[in-house]
Amino acid sequence: MILIDNRNILRINHRKLLNELDEFMSNLSIDNLIFEQSKKGPLTIKINFNGKTQYLHSKYDPESEAERLIIQLKDIDKYDHVLFIGTGIGYHIKQLMNKYPGMKFSIYEPNKEILYHYLSKYNLKELPISNLQMIFSCTDENSLRYEIQRLIQCVGNNILIAPLPVYEKMYKNEVSIIMESIKELLKDKKSSLIVDASFQKRWTINSIKNFPYVLKTANILQDVDKNAFREKPVILVAAGPSLSDEIENLRYIKEKGLAYIFSVGSAINALVEHDIYPDATCTYDPKERNQNVIKKVKDKNISNIPLIFGSSVGFETLNDYPGPMLHMITNQDTVSPTLLGASGNIKIVNDAPSIAVVTFQLLNLLGFSQIILVGQNLGFRDNQRFAEGINYSHIPNKLSIKEMQNALIVKDTEGNNIKTSEMYNTIRKQLELYIRLFNNTNVINTTKGGAHIEGTTFTTLSDLIAHKLKKENIVQQAWHKVDNGYDLANVKKKLRELKLLEKQCEKYIFNIIEKLKDINISIEKRNLNNLEYQFIKFDKEFNKLKNNNYFQAFVSPMLRVQNKRLSEASKNIRFKKNMMEKGEYVIEMFGRFIKDCELNFNIVQKYFMELDKKIFNNSLK
Repeated sequence: MILIDNRNILRINHRKLLNELDEFMSNLSIDNLIFEQSKKGPLTIKINFNGKTQYLHSKYDPESEAERLIIQLKDIDKYDHVLFIGTGIGYHIKQLMNKYPGMKFSIYEPNKEILYHYLSKYNLKELPISNLQMIFSCTDENSLRYEIQRLIQCVGNNILIAPLPVYEKMYKNEVSIIMESIKELLKDKKSSLIVDASFQKRWTINSIKNFPYVLKTANILQDVDKNAFREKPVILVAAGPSLSDEIENLRYIKEKGLAYIFSVGSAINALVEHDIYPDATCTYDPKERNQNVIKKVKDKNISNIPLIFGSSVGFETLNDYPGPMLHMITNQDTVSPTLLGASGNIKIVNDAPSIAVVTFQLLNLLGFSQIILVGQNLGFRDNQRFAEGINYSHIPNKLSIKEMQNALIVKDTEGNNIKTSEMYNTIRKQLELYIRLFNNTNVINTTKGGAHIEGTTFTTLSDLIAHKLKKENIVQQAWHKVDNGYDLANVKKKLRELKLLEKQCEKYIFNIIEKLKDINISIEKRNLNNLEYQFIKFDKEFNKLKNNNYFQAFVSPMLRVQNKRLSEASKNIRFKKNMMEKGEYVIEMFGRFIKDCELNFNIVQKYFMELDKKIFNNSLK
């Protein structure tokens, strides 16, 4: 039975795992573990695994074996976290944690029976329990990938993997999944840093300039009556080459009102080209050129296509839009939740590498029972990126020879090989993630020749019309004609508060610059006692800045990459034993960061003043 101390730890921090272990052991009919004394005395353990007996530790001297394992792990002190794969009796865990008591650690044990017995015999409190971040047990690939993703989100990417040697054979597949997942997540993290570097200023500036539109349009997730969509089908129309095959089917669906039609990105251009007006078109891209996506709608002055915009969309997109507009707050927008004063109560959609993924979240949150994907190729057909009727000056529809040579190969909806790109592959994986998350929604992929998306079923759109989409006129034409529920008086109150916090923020930045000068003077005078005192004063002032709400909402989001770099650099400060060296490091890292704070404070200030003037002059146009 699991020790009381361990049970309490699991109950407080890992309740789901505790329930899984109890359930597993209550249904276990055969005990597969045998504890026996090794030749040197300490216990060892063997298991009946795939019909064979396998020792998890040395049957001669398990403690010496654990020592050798720790010695083989190189540069342990350079890591922030260690993930132990396999517990057994835990000799290797105890050895490493005794040697590095400050190291954060997690435990993955794929065998629930082994983990149960470990927790029944060995008290976790004998380890530095405050450093234990996660403990988990699963073998299913999706679950394991999810746990590794959680781990990296929790502890960062500087992780040492420490498997029991025998597990590299017994659980070769699980170890491989862990290593592959970490590699993929690190690649995604690098990609995320590139995205942050590209858009960190745009997201904030867009959010400020778009806020007047947020204030005068309905929040689709809060103000619109979801009964208009509940238990109804919706077609999510993307701009892939296969969209060209479905134009007449979509026209028929629109005319008969068989399903809602929501277009994403540039698919609106192909539909408008064929005089098909969707029930809504969705947009979120922060770039300036995103305005080109709906240029055709503006040029033709089409006034009856609702535009659903992400609140951090390129602000140029919203200028002079002729039709009705609604908004959704995105997680890249730190401005709207702050000004609306109800950040915990506002439904937010997560940013993604594609508007299709953002809209997929939206459609699920609106309550549609069936989502039908059209033109969601996520791959290339006849070397084409887009459907007919979609043309851009910045990107050709036809792929170059080099792009085709570098393309990835994936399976399509009918089991054939197709070519795709890293970006499309990332979008596919994101869609699959949300399909698993919203697992009560029926997702049908009608994209002929498109990439197979796990969690969807493939059916042609014509078959759906013939056999499934039988009920006519299900679309409520006036679904979007609602007002928002925002309190303008409260927004004005928040703005007044933020104007005071803006002045404080400016003062804190100035004070931090002065404190860095004081640290530099102490270094030059080699005054170590005063240097320690200056560090304390600096930390106090820097914490004031970090806790300032204006800084958090308007300045810090423009420094996402710098924040991450500073966070990584701050971890290294603890390794600086020499006070002079530590002082120089603080000046270098924090000096660079605070200069960026000052620069971006000045950039955002004019946009904040412009917004303040608009709202208090009631010129929300």
